[in-house]
Amino acid sequence: MSILIKNVLHNNQTTDVFIEDNKFSRIAPNMKVEADKIVDGSNKAILPAFYNTHNHAAMSILRGFGDDKPLFEWLNEDIWPIEDQLTEEDIAIASRLAILEMIKSGTVFFADMYFFGEQTIQAVADMGIRAAISRVEMDLFDEQKFEQKKIDTANFIEFSNPCPQRIRKCLSCHAVYTVSDELFKFAKETAEKQGWFMQIHVSETKQEVDDCFAKWGMSPVAKLDSLGLLTPKTILAHAVHLSDEDIEIIKKRGCYISTNPISNLKLNSGMFMFEKMYKIMPENITLGTDGASSNNNLNMLDSIKFCSLAAKAESNSALGGKADDIYKVATINGAKAFGLNAGEIKEGCLADCLLVDLDNVFLTPNYNIISNMVYSADSSCICDVICDGRLIMENGKVAGEKEIINNAKKLAEKIKNMKK
Repeated sequence: MSILIKNVLHNNQTTDVFIEDNKFSRIAPNMKVEADKIVDGSNKAILPAFYNTHNHAAMSILRGFGDDKPLFEWLNEDIWPIEDQLTEEDIAIASRLAILEMIKSGTVFFADMYFFGEQTIQAVADMGIRAAISRVEMDLFDEQKFEQKKIDTANFIEFSNPCPQRIRKCLSCHAVYTVSDELFKFAKETAEKQGWFMQIHVSETKQEVDDCFAKWGMSPVAKLDSLGLLTPKTILAHAVHLSDEDIEIIKKRGCYISTNPISNLKLNSGMFMFEKMYKIMPENITLGTDGASSNNNLNMLDSIKFCSLAAKAESNSALGGKADDIYKVATINGAKAFGLNAGEIKEGCLADCLLVDLDNVFLTPNYNIISNMVYSADSSCICDVICDGRLIMENGKVAGEKEIINNAKKLAEKIKNMKK
């Protein structure tokens, strides 16, 4: 399929953008080429789309469930008891709700850490987005659960990927406080054998760090490193409470970090040292939303604004979290973390992008489009979303969205009865 976008604003210049197959083929003004579809880009700007590097997509069905509690209380009292009752069909419905929300707010890729990954993979394939879907490893130090995880992982490996062009299978280990050494080692060996990426929660709270020192005499980062889990294919989620020694280990191993500012602020977990970390490893800092039960949305526009503001507060400087840096973290850095040649509007890159409405009140006046996107824009500014060279949202509409929302509402009623 080919798309020709005419007269669109790109780098402060009006130009045409030609997309052929799944890449940006040519960017130049006044192009005369045949295309399967022509999009009028007048009064619109073309921008890189978002890459959400840490998410629990199906938790969108738990939005607003058990709010205003500390992390461990929230997990034990509200989240884990409900998750134990969710079925594969429930995950399929919830995943589609999450993907719809992400598309509507400009996200074309998400890294997922959840259960029944096969259902999420199918939802991603159907809805045209990109994703890295992981089988989550968590045994709570129970030998029987460890054995079951090995079986579940083998089944996940055998599950046929319906769209390898857009979907990557990977593994994730929940955290040092929920995963045994045996399961960590099994996950490491499996990921290495399959060539998969690994996602891990690390140092999200001070309690996690303190408990890790009490149990093993080292930090969560050092613990993971001792097990060989830190590699250039490892994405560490949160990483709020890091020592200088932790930072040196992460940098040396070439890991990526996914900061999740809204979730961290809401759960009072602390603030990521964005400015310090960005100066140390500017290519390896990425951005995630976390799940909608702790965020309470999957809107990367919200996350980029909070990321910038939290960086300014944490560094005590108005120069912290500059708009250009934050937008890079949310786009090209996120794509690179998962090996994608994307995140830029550039010839030869994968054709993932947004068209935003320059007549929208939140983008008016337009002195600096990136500043507007970071500090002012909301999802109403996004007209069209292109992923892998296909329009997956056109004029603000996504195919099948009404059915997706109706199914999610029915599932929410079921969950209300679970709580009782």
